[in-house]
Amino acid sequence: MSESTPPKSRLYQLRVCDGPSCGVTHESEVLVELAERAIEGDPALKGRVGVCNYTCFGRCEDGPNLFVHELDEEDDRYEDPDDDVLEEQRGFYTDLDAEKLGRILNEHCKSGEPIPDLVGDY
Repeated sequence: MSESTPPKSRLYQLRVCDGPSCGVTHESEVLVELAERAIEGDPALKGRVGVCNYTCFGRCEDGPNLFVHELDEEDDRYEDPDDDVLEEQRGFYTDLDAEKLGRILNEHCKSGEPIPDLVGDY
């Protein structure tokens, strides 16, 4: 995407960890459901932001974890990204709850910029 692309036209896939720790211990499925409802109810997000499970980020002690994956038009929205994408794009969030998820949707997914006080390195 070029730098002139307005943030509102960017496509994102929220990848929520569903590994043994995040999925069972941290109940990450609740976050998926919250995200789906929020996206469906917000015209600025609907059609631009999707949500799916991700096998495991390997950061179980920090869970539940989520990665905001900025997509290109040709990207498969449900295919796991290559590891280099996780390292190159800034969008890894840990220790999620409903409040942080709301901020990610309303700030990162709408502005196109990671949230400095929440985003971490993968």
